[in-house]
Amino acid sequence: MSVLNTRSFIFGINCYLAVVMALFIAYSLNLSNPMWAVITVFITSQPFAGAILSKAYYRVLGTLIGAAAALIIVPSFVDTPILLMVVMACWVGFCLYLSLLDRTPKGYVIMLAGYTAALVGLPQIIDPTGLFDNALARAEEITIGVVCTTLTHSLIFPRTAEGAVLGKLNATLADVKNWMIAALSAEPESAARTARRRIAIDLTELTIIGTNFRFEITASRPYINAILALEERLITVLPLLNAIEDRLQALRQSGEIPPRTEHLVNEVKAWITGLDIKNIAVNKDLIERSGQSSEQLKIAALIEECHAIAVMHVVSPTWRDILELNLVTRIKDLVEAWADCLALYAAILQPYEKPNRIIKEIVSIDRKRPLHVDRGLAMFSAASAGIAVLTCAGFAMVFQWTQGIAAVGLAAVMCCIFATFDNPVMMQRKMFMATITTFPVAALYVFGIFPAIDSFPLMALSLFPLMVPIGMFISNPPTFLGGLSFGILVVSGIGFSPSLHLDFPNFVIGNLVGMAGVLVAIVVTLFIRVIRVDVSIHRILKAGWEELAQHATGKIPKEYVTWASLMLDRLGLLIPRLAIAQNSESLKIDNALKDLPIGFNILELRIAAKGMPQSIQNKINILLKQLEGYFLGMAKKGYEPPKTELVAEIDAIITEILNWRSLPYTKPNTFDTKDLRLNGLIASTGLRRNLFPHAAAYQPVEYLA
Repeated sequence: MSVLNTRSFIFGINCYLAVVMALFIAYSLNLSNPMWAVITVFITSQPFAGAILSKAYYRVLGTLIGAAAALIIVPSFVDTPILLMVVMACWVGFCLYLSLLDRTPKGYVIMLAGYTAALVGLPQIIDPTGLFDNALARAEEITIGVVCTTLTHSLIFPRTAEGAVLGKLNATLADVKNWMIAALSAEPESAARTARRRIAIDLTELTIIGTNFRFEITASRPYINAILALEERLITVLPLLNAIEDRLQALRQSGEIPPRTEHLVNEVKAWITGLDIKNIAVNKDLIERSGQSSEQLKIAALIEECHAIAVMHVVSPTWRDILELNLVTRIKDLVEAWADCLALYAAILQPYEKPNRIIKEIVSIDRKRPLHVDRGLAMFSAASAGIAVLTCAGFAMVFQWTQGIAAVGLAAVMCCIFATFDNPVMMQRKMFMATITTFPVAALYVFGIFPAIDSFPLMALSLFPLMVPIGMFISNPPTFLGGLSFGILVVSGIGFSPSLHLDFPNFVIGNLVGMAGVLVAIVVTLFIRVIRVDVSIHRILKAGWEELAQHATGKIPKEYVTWASLMLDRLGLLIPRLAIAQNSESLKIDNALKDLPIGFNILELRIAAKGMPQSIQNKINILLKQLEGYFLGMAKKGYEPPKTELVAEIDAIITEILNWRSLPYTKPNTFDTKDLRLNGLIASTGLRRNLFPHAAAYQPVEYLA
């Protein structure tokens, strides 16, 4: 996407106007470092109004916490410089660690509090009497930058996140719809795999956007809850689609699909194809099963047909019949889940319309989608930031380089802002190169342009060709980081001090300080924090496998949707790494796609087992214990296929479940989706197909040692 477009130009103009306003106010108040107000403009400028308010709020809060920490740490340890540096390093590292445990924009508050203390406090250690004034000025300058940014971007052609959220929801629903049609087709399209991966990324991006969206005027709590409820329904759709794809494939491999079931599959596909995602009038009532509209009656007919086919196979011992029972049950669940998705989306598209009873109950429940965190990697990142602070401070002390103390704060910033990358050094190197490229631009303004002007209007005019392009680059996601880096560094180089200082040697030293801080961050990160892409992939997969092991034995009480949300988020983190992963790593990610239905079936089997005879419970517990060992083994050694001996154990469980007659089956030809026997049979069959898709057909096993 090019930055040469109207939207980017408007964004650039807004950034420029915010810079001019911030400088004017800072100069009028005789603040010591107006550059912090300008830097804040670029940092808080976001494409959407809600994101700007979010970043502004978090930046002010983080600055206040960091300034307060500096006021406590520096005076307490100013007489022992070495201990002061150790405490400051621990503070920076601790704050970074906590921030990495919250991947939403709220984590920015804690990270900012960490390095703000270093930026505010360390330059004052020689003369701490000015610490309070420096902390207060920093808070004032950042507040000015925040207010100016919020005003310009909110008043001049503002953009709301609502459009982005609705666009992302629409794209995700379209992807799911295409995947459903492909899954129900005779030969699923190759694009289905791409759709699955894109859905995982979209759902994670929705969560991040939603965190900022709550700051917008249109974002009521029920509206946000409706979006989160739709995300939950979409999460439940994905394993159902995996199951349907697999069962259809298994039935085709074992012969033709029975005509009645094939007709049902085609009817469901036609129903899904015919429904328009954006048809509010039709979709809004689909969540109510007892309605009399044509679409509601169609849903009822499809569900009834699923029941009718299932009744023919509830006591059948043949593998094909078990697969067919499994298929139609999952199709019924899919029809209901997709109807719920469309009804919720219709409610989201009409936020001011009175919802029906079911929707109203759903949106009244507060929801929160959990995201994956890596505590071990967060500790490594925190350690690298702390060591970088100590290294930079030690270098300045040993060589008695007074100006070098300022590099400590920059080293902390470089370690913090790139801590989420597998290889932060790549971005830090770009920042180092940016310090070199911004040097001549800053020198041009300080020694060439500013001495030739004698008024603020002329100064504002001279900044137009610099600030507008920086804003345009920040507005474009592919160029955002480069534009932001250039903007921060060139503003730091210019300084924007209230009085003009034409001291070239000090100007050069100031830029060398910046380079030194970045260079120390690069060296420390290179030795401590960089991890290979295959290691990163394994760490993400490992977290999922460890939770699967815990699910197998019921050691964690997480609901399926909560756990599935985490798994989808991990999948969203894995997918971008495909571009640089080896083929073997790509294969691991493809296998990770199966973890969702595996967890789904483990949970169903564990729940069903609680009401079964003790003999069946014992076999299920033995199987789940072995699966726990299998997943823990993969967490330690990496992906490996399960042992084929487990096939016989699953078959023995299926045999015993088939031979057991639970209460609802005292009457012949009945079907109850709450029946433990039916749920146990479906879950064990699904688990067999998930773990051993190429195994021979099920054969009754009467005894398992």
